[in-house]
Amino acid sequence: MALAEPERAVAGAVAAGGAGGARPLFCRRGALRHKVVHEVKSHRFTARFFKQPTFCSHCTDFIWSVTHLGTGGTHLGDTCHTCVTWDTPGTHLSHLCHTWGTHTGVLQSDLLQCSSGCEMNVHKRCVQSVPSLCGVDHTERRGRLQIRIQALPGEQLHVTVGEARNLIPMDPNGLSDPYVKLKLIPDPKNVSKQKTRTVKATLNPVWNEAFLFTLRPGDSERRLSVEVWDWDRTSRNDFMGAMSFGVAELLKGHVDGWFKLLNQEEGEYYNVPVADTDDCGLRPKFEACNYPLELYEGPRPLPHPGPPPSPPTEAKRSPPGSGRSQLGDFTFLMVLGKGSFGKVMLAERRGSAELFAIKILKKDVVVQDDDAASTLVERRVLALGPRPHFLTHLHSTFQTPDRLYFVMEYVTGGDLMYHIQQVGKFKEPHAAFYAAEIAIGLFFLHNQGIIYRDLKLDNITDFGMCKENIFPGNCTRTFCGTPDYIAPEIIAYQPYGKSVDWWSFGVLLYEMLAGQPPREAVAICKGFLTKHPGKRLGAGPGGEQEVRGHPFFRRTDWERLERLEVPPPFTPRPCGRNGENFDKFFTRAPPALTPPDALVLAGLDQAEFEGFSFTNPDFPQPQGSLV
Repeated sequence: MALAEPERAVAGAVAAGGAGGARPLFCRRGALRHKVVHEVKSHRFTARFFKQPTFCSHCTDFIWSVTHLGTGGTHLGDTCHTCVTWDTPGTHLSHLCHTWGTHTGVLQSDLLQCSSGCEMNVHKRCVQSVPSLCGVDHTERRGRLQIRIQALPGEQLHVTVGEARNLIPMDPNGLSDPYVKLKLIPDPKNVSKQKTRTVKATLNPVWNEAFLFTLRPGDSERRLSVEVWDWDRTSRNDFMGAMSFGVAELLKGHVDGWFKLLNQEEGEYYNVPVADTDDCGLRPKFEACNYPLELYEGPRPLPHPGPPPSPPTEAKRSPPGSGRSQLGDFTFLMVLGKGSFGKVMLAERRGSAELFAIKILKKDVVVQDDDAASTLVERRVLALGPRPHFLTHLHSTFQTPDRLYFVMEYVTGGDLMYHIQQVGKFKEPHAAFYAAEIAIGLFFLHNQGIIYRDLKLDNITDFGMCKENIFPGNCTRTFCGTPDYIAPEIIAYQPYGKSVDWWSFGVLLYEMLAGQPPREAVAICKGFLTKHPGKRLGAGPGGEQEVRGHPFFRRTDWERLERLEVPPPFTPRPCGRNGENFDKFFTRAPPALTPPDALVLAGLDQAEFEGFSFTNPDFPQPQGSLV
């Protein structure tokens, strides 16, 4: 029965051919062959020839010949298709195909562009199939490098450079002559530089060479830089990609795996591990290496205008063990800064080498400006706990008949204003590091219902203009702040909340990046400097997550930063008693207390400052924390 049915079918076909002139049963036909399909992450790549200018979706180079590969709307060179790291959306649905049209590289009309910052171009017909990749570094534009680093006894690092893949073509023949250069940075004289041999004419070189670095005292604060260069016979060698690792972190554990090659600026501070699809446990293994990290011990609050004290000779000293601070306990050394309402002086506790920054306010000025309540708010904000490491710690507060004193930890690194005056602008990794620390401080204050209102480069840790009880739904109208940083809603005398802090944060970030900011920096500055407070980045109900998830902070590991496990990109030289990291305009001034207005003091009601004196039992032992 099973064999009879085919026979009847053949007979019917012959009869039909003879009667109606249909195609005969036997005829010449061309052979068929399906193209080789390369499957990567649910994408299916086949060889194609493009009749119009097309560029690779991975490396952005033009695809010139039929030897390159493409799939649906994504066109990749034959050296790039293996580096796709995202799955095609909708592949689990039977009625959808494996194609998507995001940034195809083919010149066609009817395109949509993402306005969220990534500027991805997508066919209108493909919008539903485009993966959400905004703010995600989903490519390896410079390729990857396999490296193994192990700490050996005797303060030595053993580095093995394995191989690289998918490097950038640097020569006219579409290939490169790569070699790897290693050194401990900073190293102006290239004393520690070592390099591999040069592998000619390849984009996937294999070295398998080992190197040994002997560490000297102080090298734990340096970084191991790994750079890939292209050798050129006739001109200077070309940079291809880089990464770096904190030496202190390497001494705690080994590194072994693939890492993305970054641009020169990012490679000086970061490393980004590549997840291996064949090893499900690889990503957790590399989570600890997601940053160039070394544990930075000790509190490291953000730079703030140093504070100091100055004691009249007739002042009394507090009895030992009393726990109360008095003016006679301190010797004023120098002025660290001055503001609209007082000054900050460097002081040394008598009988010890402890240094403190003391902010001093004259009561007559406070009363005339009707700011007595603000001083108590500042004291309460400084005494809040538990607090992030990036907010200055308050040791104690006390008062005399004519002045108020805030005794705080001495941050020896100086303030951001001083350092940016020295360099003109910060590199993007520097700005991102400092901005993330400041943002963590703002997150804490906003969660406590406190708005800052006077955030600026030279005033990072001064809480004199804070406003309490500004939770969602609550607003205030007070006109205050520094002219260049005041938000539009304050100028318009409109009710405002935490949105004003994000405006000031945007101005501060712009100042740090002034020059030639990258695209992500432009996007985040525009977000913070949006005039409508409700549309401003960070001002909405999910503002904290919006800020943390912005592409500008794509290299920031917020949790490790809060735990002080991310080393600062720049470590100021501790200045101690001499105050070298502070503005000479202030430090040259005599550390003397100017006399108050006697007439105002005569009619002053001291009850207005009741409850000001305070001693913080949780104040950490001063460790000369840096910027």
